[in-house]
Amino acid sequence: MKKMSKPLVSITSAFYNTGPLLLDMVRSVFAQTYKNWELLLLDDGSTDNSLEIAKSIEYPRVKVFSNDTNKGRSYSLNRLTALSNGKYIARMDSDDMSSITRIEKQVQLIESKADIDVVGTGMCFLDGNDKPIGHWHARPSHEQICSQPYRSLNIAHGTILGKKSWFEKHHYDESLPYAIDFNLFLRSYEQSKFANVSEPLYYYRFDRSFNLKKQFFDRYISAKFLFTHYKSVGLLNKAIANFIIQYGKFVATMLIFCIGFRNKLMSRRFEALGDSDRIFYNKEIEIIKNTDIPAKSSI
Repeated sequence: MKKMSKPLVSITSAFYNTGPLLLDMVRSVFAQTYKNWELLLLDDGSTDNSLEIAKSIEYPRVKVFSNDTNKGRSYSLNRLTALSNGKYIARMDSDDMSSITRIEKQVQLIESKADIDVVGTGMCFLDGNDKPIGHWHARPSHEQICSQPYRSLNIAHGTILGKKSWFEKHHYDESLPYAIDFNLFLRSYEQSKFANVSEPLYYYRFDRSFNLKKQFFDRYISAKFLFTHYKSVGLLNKAIANFIIQYGKFVATMLIFCIGFRNKLMSRRFEALGDSDRIFYNKEIEIIKNTDIPAKSSI
């Protein structure tokens, strides 16, 4: 039997009670134009049938692991880093999908410039019925991405592909239950080189993830580590200001939700779609959803 060559890219996803949506994510990996990958799926103590769904996939480059109990996203992503065999690691949220050219275009960019550590992409936003409602073109350069790091770094975590050596150097903070990507980028951006493929190459199921509970905990955790970060470098005024800003943003978000403008707030995250964009995204989503997955039994 011929020995499998080492994959260049380890595509990794930690999941918790994702259910059948996990299959769309896996389909989008099998649909990739880039083929030198392995897919690592890590169950973080799901209480539904997500682990059984993952285990039903039968393909030598798809590897399924389990934490047995829920240990959190940071722990799971750090474990996936250790388990990866590729030179590069690509992150994916378990309920999203990647454009079929995502990995190919990210590999082309990171291989063309040796100083780049991490590459993100733009995103297409989906509603609850997987219909495209808008898109976001990412800023390409490190300077643009990091122009206002205390507010946000313009790189979307679910879209990133980076050097494994970078992930080994910059671990996720396992004490944080939320805002782990913001924390990771804030701690690392001064010692790193980020870039984006501007093109939307990631399908983000925005509607199901945009809720007040997540907004509150994201702001609460962000306020704490922003205060600690800026205080540690002697910028107490900036520490206090950013602490207040995070809570102010949550209060504003809560008021907008309460007066029924949730959809309007959501729409500020993305650009409107033209007819040709909508047709393209719908066609690609259809291709992804019709991609076969090798299975031990019917899934």
